[in-house]
Amino acid sequence: MKTNEMSLIKTNGLTSLVLSITVIFILSLILIILFFFSLHELPTEQKIAAITKVITIITIFSWAMGITINSYNTSRISGGIDQSTLAQILSGVMAWEKKIEIGVNYTEPNQEGSVTERFYQAIEHLGNEKIETRFAAIYALERIARDFSEYHWTIMEILAAYIRENAHIRGNDETNLQEKIPTDIQTALTVIGRRNSHQDLANKKLDLRDIDISNADLMEANLSGVILIGANLQWVNLIGANLSGANLTQANLCGAVLYEANLQKALLPEANLQEAVLRKVNLAKAILHEADLQGAMLYDANLQGAVLYNANLEEAILCDTNLEGANLEGSNLLGANLIGSNLQGAKLIGANLEGVLFSTANLQEANLYEANLEAANFYEANLKYAILTGANLNQAIFQKAKIFGADMTKCENLESHQLELALGDRTTILPENFEIPAHWCQQVADF
Repeated sequence: MKTNEMSLIKTNGLTSLVLSITVIFILSLILIILFFFSLHELPTEQKIAAITKVITIITIFSWAMGITINSYNTSRISGGIDQSTLAQILSGVMAWEKKIEIGVNYTEPNQEGSVTERFYQAIEHLGNEKIETRFAAIYALERIARDFSEYHWTIMEILAAYIRENAHIRGNDETNLQEKIPTDIQTALTVIGRRNSHQDLANKKLDLRDIDISNADLMEANLSGVILIGANLQWVNLIGANLSGANLTQANLCGAVLYEANLQKALLPEANLQEAVLRKVNLAKAILHEADLQGAMLYDANLQGAVLYNANLEEAILCDTNLEGANLEGSNLLGANLIGSNLQGAKLIGANLEGVLFSTANLQEANLYEANLEAANFYEANLKYAILTGANLNQAIFQKAKIFGADMTKCENLESHQLELALGDRTTILPENFEIPAHWCQQVADF
């Protein structure tokens, strides 16, 4: 009889142990599922808080498991188990599960208050005398902007105002070129440059006018649509930067490096781009009237449809540049290099093209009315249907140039030996008293 009772006690104890473990396992599984569902799309700091809570839960369950197993082993010795102890353990675990679930679900409202506090605290620290504190404040604002979209635009405007206030124009003398940009200004620019522009407010633009950030590093920065009127950007690294639609009116970009930068539809009237590196830059439909590009490197650049009215491109390098449909009326390209460039349909009315290298360039249907082409070199260039009316062709070289259908009426200083070197036919319109060279095609050439 006693043996049967002991066996029954052991069976009940084992059953209780199995049930306890099963309950704990099921509760753990439920908590884990609730955790992952609650964690979805939470900001970084909330995720950390939630993970901390889960670690606490696992610790509690491990403790409960140990107590249960210990109680079972004790029951084998004593011949019984204290059921009330197990009940207390399970009820405690269930209470903790409920508390943690509520904590995870209501993390966001509690975080909102702390975010507002962090926001105002970071703004306050921007005015701190220590640069390290200002540096940390800028990064704190970036984290808030990244995690809470409702703060994004406000923070970007605050950082822009901070830069305007602390990096205003100091002048353009040589001593300023050697100064290193302050760390806090560089940091603020970096944060703006890598912001999520999809969260920018529609029809709103960041205002960075009249700032002095010479020597700054803005490599691959996103400055699309930013207002940089009158800004000093001398020697700034803008490699791969996005400045599409940006307003750079009267900005100083002397010596700036804009390799493969995107300035499509950017506004650059009267901007200073002397000796700037603009290789492979995209300036399609950009406005550059009266801009100074003297000595600028525009090799393989895209200026399709760009407006360069009265611009200065003296000795600029525009090899293999796309200037199709560009407006260069009245511009100065004295000594510029346009070898292999595409000027199809470009407007060069009244432009100064003295000594320009047009070798192998495409000037089909280009308008060079009254342009100065003295000593220009058109070796193997395509001038089909180009307008050369009233142009100055003194000592211009047309060796192997295709001038089929070109209009050369009233051009000045043209001599017959220049035409002897060119390729034309009866569609070429020559000045009065000029005859078609004997070697030209008497029929319309098929080119």
